[in-house]
Amino acid sequence: MLRDDTRQVIRFLLGVLVAVIVLFFGSIFVFYKAGSTSRTHDKTMLNVAKQKTPIVQVDRYYHLNRGTNSYALAGKSNKKASYYFVYLPKSKKAFLYEAKKGFTQTEIIDKFKKSYRNKSISSINFGWYQGNPVWEIAYKNSNHKLGYVMYNFKNGIEINKVDNL
Repeated sequence: MLRDDTRQVIRFLLGVLVAVIVLFFGSIFVFYKAGSTSRTHDKTMLNVAKQKTPIVQVDRYYHLNRGTNSYALAGKSNKKASYYFVYLPKSKKAFLYEAKKGFTQTEIIDKFKKSYRNKSISSINFGWYQGNPVWEIAYKNSNHKLGYVMYNFKNGIEINKVDNL
């Protein structure tokens, strides 16, 4: 026979265990719902890309929102040619760019590293800005402040920079 204080401890521990389990599954649900819009746009964009472009293999997805919400992907055709595909969900417009007719992700990273030696890259995105395809590199300064640089896809020219955020 258990004493009353032992029963209280067992009830308390069971309550804590149930609370932890509920919080765990609740956080999984919240993160799943938070990403559902992006997953929906990725699926839509992938369907459009496979139907309307030569892309058969997707290498990477991108999302950029700088005044225009854009989703993009990098992929290859059957002939292993590389492409970048941008989808604008609000207007349902799409654009296809051959990688060889612009700057690739690797070339933009190299260009950034030459110009900004003391900055560490946080992320890189491909998307749409002011009617043009662009690369955006987000970075951290040596003083741990954030910034980003935007480059034109076609000519690699730096078109926008924000530093020390």
